[in-house]
Amino acid sequence: MGRERISGNLSGEIMSTPVRTFFEKVSRSLPEIKKPGRKVSLGEKLMWTALALVIYLWMGDTILYGIPSTAVVGQTPLLLNIIFAANQGTLTTLGIGPIVTAGLILQLLVGAEIIKLDLSKPEDRGLFTSASKMLAIVVTVFEAVAFTFGGFFGPLNQNQALLVLVQLVAATVVIIMLDEMVQKGWGLGSGISLFIAAGVAQQIFLSLFSPITLDDGFFQGIILALAQGFAVGNLTPLIIRGFFPDVVGLVATVTLILILIYLESVRIEIPISYARFSGYRAKYPIKLLYVSNIPIIFASTIFSNIYYIGSIIWSRFNPNNDNLLLNLIGTFQLPEGGGQPIPTGGLAYYTLGPRNLIDVSADPVRAVLYALLLTVFAVLFAKFWVQIGGLSPEKVAKQLINAGMQIPGFRRSPTVIANVIRKYISAVTILGGIIIGLVGSVADYFNVFGSGIGILLMVGILYQYYQLLVRERVSEMYPALGRLLGEE
Repeated sequence: MGRERISGNLSGEIMSTPVRTFFEKVSRSLPEIKKPGRKVSLGEKLMWTALALVIYLWMGDTILYGIPSTAVVGQTPLLLNIIFAANQGTLTTLGIGPIVTAGLILQLLVGAEIIKLDLSKPEDRGLFTSASKMLAIVVTVFEAVAFTFGGFFGPLNQNQALLVLVQLVAATVVIIMLDEMVQKGWGLGSGISLFIAAGVAQQIFLSLFSPITLDDGFFQGIILALAQGFAVGNLTPLIIRGFFPDVVGLVATVTLILILIYLESVRIEIPISYARFSGYRAKYPIKLLYVSNIPIIFASTIFSNIYYIGSIIWSRFNPNNDNLLLNLIGTFQLPEGGGQPIPTGGLAYYTLGPRNLIDVSADPVRAVLYALLLTVFAVLFAKFWVQIGGLSPEKVAKQLINAGMQIPGFRRSPTVIANVIRKYISAVTILGGIIIGLVGSVADYFNVFGSGIGILLMVGILYQYYQLLVRERVSEMYPALGRLLGEE
């Protein structure tokens, strides 16, 4: 889920010489984390991964210096907090948004062959990484300017605005470096995955155990609230509590996690055999969630940026919602007491779905359209990712041939093998896109803790980390097997 994974296994021609020269020169001036010159033990990787997480969580609790005391902290829409691992008004206001946005833009440019690279070559992979980092910094500056001068922190004078701008840029560059440190072998997985999973887990923990007392006299955390309810003999107010954790949300969260764990294990197994030794048999697994969480990240990033861009345009050019053309992008209103603009109409309204059954009943059309839009985009990005992410039938067939494998009963030809597995990959690609689109949207209607997309991402990320830990452990116990698995 990090930059290297998002940019992985693309193919194309070499980037033109002037552009390559430009990126090579700029990359030399960018801050960089060097790859370890030795094999890093699993214990060390866990230590560096934990350190990156602690730094990120600390930044998420550190309020920006210089913003007005009336500025609302931590009240961005939950979806944006989850996808970008962000916390409004703190050093992680931008979160991983610039990294994800830059990766998405470059992925689209390379996929459309506007930028032509052959990422099977190490020099082109390095060039892509440098370009991704440079673009992430550019996006960081753009978003920092938009947040600072777009009214997200309330009125700021020139000195305050400059101070907040510098903090946002510097903090996000630190986040980019933390992600790079984890990805380059000092840690496990990617910083993006780590920060998203931690943010979702934090949201779930607060929904379960937050000791804050609400206006209804119950604790915010549903577990503590249930204890109160049993003590006074009244659980009815806890069944549905609007935006606050409730019994419906607790049941929906547990059910969703169990369903996703099951879906992660569902797969189609295609029999294969070793071409040189006919007695050797194996199975090639094709998961039901073949494209993993990448499509929902892409779709949610687009939806989130529609909200951000729409709210900035609204605050600057259409604060009274009287421009019919700009109203198509989004109409907004400010909540009482200040905070992030709330979408009330236009495209931005339908790209942020309802959060509970009360909202769904108030505007069922919005609920249906949001679920439909997210599912359609998830399917489109799933098909797109299969083609450019090295998951296409042709790429899989080539990998099997190169590994000396074949499908029993069929000629050992890339074309023949691709035709055999195409029907399976095409089916799970579309079905997987529909599943993650529906889970990411409809689950929110039942007030699941951490949002449906958040739980979807967290379960997928934790499953990947489980596989990484198993692989690292096997590599340490059996070095020869580790070299066979590709460990350095």
